[in-house]
Amino acid sequence: MRLLRTVLAGTAAAALAVCGSVAVVASPASAADVGAQGTFTSLSSTRILDSRTGNGAPKQIVGQGATVRLKVAGRAGVPLWPVSAVVLNLTVTGARGNGYLTAYPDGSARPTAASISFAKGWTRANTVTVPLGESGYVNIFQSSLGAHVIADVTGYYSGTTEGIPGSTYLPDATQWRLDDTRADGAAPLPGGSSIRYSVYFPDDPVRSSAITAYVVNLTAVNPRTTGYLTTWDGFGPAPSGVSALNYGIGGVWPNSAIVQATGCLFCTDPSLKMFGVYTSGTTHWLVDVVGYYVDTLDGLRFTPVPPQRILDTRTTSAIGAGASRTVDGTAAATPETLSLSVNVTAVAPTANTYLTVWPEGQRPTVSMLNPNKGETVSNGTTAGVNALNQFQIYNRSGASNVVVDVSGRFEYVPLTTTARAAQGLTPSGRPGETQRSR
Repeated sequence: MRLLRTVLAGTAAAALAVCGSVAVVASPASAADVGAQGTFTSLSSTRILDSRTGNGAPKQIVGQGATVRLKVAGRAGVPLWPVSAVVLNLTVTGARGNGYLTAYPDGSARPTAASISFAKGWTRANTVTVPLGESGYVNIFQSSLGAHVIADVTGYYSGTTEGIPGSTYLPDATQWRLDDTRADGAAPLPGGSSIRYSVYFPDDPVRSSAITAYVVNLTAVNPRTTGYLTTWDGFGPAPSGVSALNYGIGGVWPNSAIVQATGCLFCTDPSLKMFGVYTSGTTHWLVDVVGYYVDTLDGLRFTPVPPQRILDTRTTSAIGAGASRTVDGTAAATPETLSLSVNVTAVAPTANTYLTVWPEGQRPTVSMLNPNKGETVSNGTTAGVNALNQFQIYNRSGASNVVVDVSGRFEYVPLTTTARAAQGLTPSGRPGETQRSR
């Protein structure tokens, strides 16, 4: 069955955010001088580590305090050299106790930042951006009594000025909800279902066709069975052997994803770009748009930074119900920074809640992390910042401690005064037609 839904610019219906604006400003002509440096190449999600099967590591549970040294360069489409950072979807499963994983570049000291926090018996995923060591390896530290560790690679950032540039990043200035399968009282999607999506910007059709990847936050809502969501470019069937998000029965299960896009097979205009979401079990899901990668040079480029913690409310006070906290990213940013690559962790909230991250101004009606009472869970995202390199975190219910770790920054290279003044908040186009096909 084919469904077509038109989303009117500037219109909101109930809790569904239906409009957004792309953060675009004029990029300097001299940006070409930096070549491929900091540009992104999206890949079809490929599993490069699974300790259950012996893929990328010995076929055994990863013991307490053990570190997996994972070869990334030269595998699954990642070049041997030079790569500044890779995007991995990390999954922990079969945990024998509470603990965490930390992913960090080979050859560097292990940071205090956690990539995933988990409890005994959990299966959890989180998308992380990890600087790549000169050896082409990343390290993954496991703290619990034992757990299996899985990693899928979804893309990489170039570490050289040479070669053909990849894609640059355009953060969405508002963030908005692309889909909520609960709308109109619909039943959960049964296992084996998939939906393909495409977004069109009527004010800028050229940019619509330039999208190479969508940056989204996925949330499985009240699953009826255990299972997983998979994202892919929408061409052909969903790939097997990879996952974007793992869920259990009931509850709310989020994760972010950078999803490769391809020419839209069901759109009136085939130059538009689509992606797909597949579920292995019965569940509802949400898709929130965070940003886009485009094959033009007028977006942001990525620079990795040593993982560092920029917020830990356990040293001050938890964020209360309905309250927001300003996060200062100055320690990891420069005056030219427009977005930060962050990992946000909610620590033992006193009620089921959700967190929202945004630069400033009106809070978007989306969620990026949905912890249950007492849980400690993480989600990676790209956080836009204001002129002071700050952003906001909102907590819906109860009180929750929050930890924020940074792994990189996005900026124009080089940056003009005009671009800095715009702060990435100038609308260029509004998603006017959201097409949806099952």
